[in-house]
This record gives sequence, structure tokens and C-alpha cells, in this order.
Amino acid sequence: MLMHFLVRTSATVLAALALTVGGVAAAGARPAPRPAALPVIAFDLPVRNGLEIPPDVAGGTLSPVRVVGKPAMRTLQYPPPPGGVEFAVANPAPHKYQYESRFLSIAWRNVATGRSGVLRLRHWQKTQTSDGYASTLPTSAVAETGSGAVVATVRVMRDNLERPPQVIDAIPGLNALTVP
Repeated sequence: MLMHFLVRTSATVLAALALTVGGVAAAGARPAPRPAALPVIAFDLPVRNGLEIPPDVAGGTLSPVRVVGKPAMRTLQYPPPPGGVEFAVANPAPHKYQYESRFLSIAWRNVATGRSGVLRLRHWQKTQTSDGYASTLPTSAVAETGSGAVVATVRVMRDNLERPPQVIDAIPGLNALTVP
């Protein structure tokens, strides 16, 4: 009895599979569900500005600056392009004259390969009157990290005229992401 059930069930499944694969569905049968798009996994890198001395300091003391990292789009080609992470500033701040010398420095490292690099982004909205180094920076960029686990830190920097940029954040942002 069990053998008869298995033979009958497998014959029915094979017939349904043959009809569905051939593109013709049996009357009353539901079409096969399409695979859902893969979810985009993003991570947030919040960093806190340092202590600011009033009056009228843009952002204020310990204000958050958010950077979002997600796997970069890849084209379908052979050989496949290297994996990467797209870093973007979430909600750039309104322009204030104090921001014109400030930018974000994102240092990343692929733990699997040892590959590393630094990106610089602007975290405020640019106007026609904006000038200086930070106004030339984009609010998003792609780092060619390669596939594997990627660790990133975000720092708020202030550009100095005759000295290297100075770190002005109180709490740096730190997070990790796996790039396919």
C-alpha cells in the first residue's frame, strides 16, 4: 500500500513539474513563485561630533553624523568586478559656514585579504558660495574592498591650512559588513 502511494505521488509530482517547467500550468494550478530579490544589507556608522564651544556652533556638542554602508552594485560581466562597499552620508546637514572646513574620513579594511583604504566625504549640503577642500568632496563613494568581511571606522575631521587635518570627533563610528 505504501509503495503504491509513493509511486502515485511521485508520478503526480513529475507530471506537474513537467507541465510547469514546459511553461504550461495545469488548469487551476498556481504559477511557481518567483524568487524574491536579495535584501540589501546596510549598516549604519554613527559618529559623534566633539565638544563645541558656543555661540552658534553648527550641529552642537556630541551631535550625531550618520554614514550608511552597503554592498555596492555589481554589473553582470565576466570576469566579475571586485566587490565593494558604497558609503553614503544619510541626511546631509544644512550648510553652515563652520562646516566648510569639516569632512568625514572613512577608513576601511577587508579582514580576509588585508586590503585597506580611506575615503573622504562631505557631510553637509553644498551651496553656490561653498568653498574650500571639503566642498569638493562627494556625499557618497564606492570603495573597492573585494569580497569578505569589511571593517570601517568614521572620523569627523577639520581641515587646517598649514597642518594635517585634525580629528574633532568625540566618539568614532565603527562597524563591520560582509561583502559578497
